[in-house]
Amino acid sequence: MGAIKSLIMLIFFIIVLNVALNKNGKYLKKDIRWQHYLFGCFFILYLMIALEEVGFPTLFEWRILLKSNQPIFNPHINVIPFNNGLEITDVLNILLFMPFGFLLPTLWEKYRNLKPTLYYGLFFSFTIEVSQLFVRNRETDINDLIMNVVGTICGWIIFNIMRKVFYKLADKTVVHIDSNDTLFIKLEPYLYIVIAIICTFFIMVE
Repeated sequence: MGAIKSLIMLIFFIIVLNVALNKNGKYLKKDIRWQHYLFGCFFILYLMIALEEVGFPTLFEWRILLKSNQPIFNPHINVIPFNNGLEITDVLNILLFMPFGFLLPTLWEKYRNLKPTLYYGLFFSFTIEVSQLFVRNRETDINDLIMNVVGTICGWIIFNIMRKVFYKLADKTVVHIDSNDTLFIKLEPYLYIVIAIICTFFIMVE
């Protein structure tokens, strides 16, 4: 039942986001094509899958901890890079973040430059690592932060390789954000993460 509620919540947010984006686009006479909306849905779904895979905190888990008189704040921190060498989880973190580096430049033109993509990948990864402080049996790890950024860069490279082949599609999915745009359009890349975090946090809630 909780999963159904989360799905309904996700669909509601996607509809509201897309309707607001469409209205803002028409107001600015900005051509936002249906391909952008489609890949935006892929982006939100990917973000939710990524958050669930890394063990993002949920209200369901917090309720269990509180009922058993256990703390919500569970800090386990590693700040020494690769103190145990390269592990399989490091490779998995790279693979997990490759779609992130791929979808950002697919959706927004400014992320077709590496620096903004790298910064956003670092921001999203840092958000995840901070959240690990509030999850039982999870560790805030500098290795994860590094590997996530590497995965973002790899995804960005793959996009630029595939862009040369699917250049027509790449031109249809992208939105150019400039200084004259509304605040909503400027914040669109970040609203996806906000929606994914909200839906993931309330997942499995009865």
